[in-house]
Amino acid sequence: MTISSTETKAIYVGDGSTNTFPVPFMFLRNEDIRVLLVDEYGLELPRFEGIDYTLSGVGDQMGGTCVLFEPPATGRTVVIRREPALVQEVDYVENDAFPAATHEAALDKLTMICQALAEKLDRALTFRISSAVTGVNLPEPGPDLVLAWNAEGNDLVNKDVAGAGGLTVPVPISQGGTNADNPAEALFNLGFGAVGVTVAGCEEEAEVLAAIGAEPADADLLKADKPGLLRAAYGDDVQVHSGPDLSGLAVVRNHVAWTLTGASLFSDVSLPYDGTYVFHVYPGGNSLALAASYKSDGLLPSPSLNAGEIRIAVEQFNARKTIVSLQNVEV
Repeated sequence: MTISSTETKAIYVGDGSTNTFPVPFMFLRNEDIRVLLVDEYGLELPRFEGIDYTLSGVGDQMGGTCVLFEPPATGRTVVIRREPALVQEVDYVENDAFPAATHEAALDKLTMICQALAEKLDRALTFRISSAVTGVNLPEPGPDLVLAWNAEGNDLVNKDVAGAGGLTVPVPISQGGTNADNPAEALFNLGFGAVGVTVAGCEEEAEVLAAIGAEPADADLLKADKPGLLRAAYGDDVQVHSGPDLSGLAVVRNHVAWTLTGASLFSDVSLPYDGTYVFHVYPGGNSLALAASYKSDGLLPSPSLNAGEIRIAVEQFNARKTIVSLQNVEV
């Protein structure tokens, strides 16, 4: 006989009804065949001849058949593999006739052993052909450890994540962490302060509002375009101003109600902190121009002297003031 095929393993997918599977390679003994059932979780379950399956076709160059007593369920996989015992059982007697069939069977078995070992090597990690690295050994497994190269870069060792130099605990903010090992400290480190820590522990909306000293917002009120509702919408009185420009105004709130007394200029004004400020301008038929010192995207509408209110939102960041929106509101 000859071994003309390199095939040494067959894999089949169960369908819940099929229980007969071809063994598409020659095997010399039933004991040379290993059968595994892989369940839906990837667990490999060894099957045993006479208990879980029967074999036929031993010695047949075309292979044989494996019949499982229980058809594999859908989602399960059957693996049939040839793995001859690594022994040499042929004993030649000196001056006896040369038994060609026995000798060929021994060569066949050696070939099958080589093929089984080659199949194992194909599933193993190896260095590329051009590598000159030798003597690399896997260390004994350890709980919660990772494999890493040693300081010399010539062998593998066990390290914990921090010891491998890839991560320090706690993780610094500069590396995307919080530099903390508990939620309260993490929130504080990220700039939330005491209020943020308190809010993080709240489970109900009412608890959050109480923690920040806020009242529930009235959505209809906030959406209204009535200037008369402005004070109610923001709780405290807004800052009131009148005149032809903003000179002399010391801004102390982020909402200003400004009544024009004539043709006016939305002049530059000092803002106490970075953030967004809303100016509710009541033109009363007077024109309003925008100072060039304010930045904008160039797409803002012009202030209308016929509007009941001109609502201008100014955003300050790093001393740079930008008019982010301008809305002519009819009242």
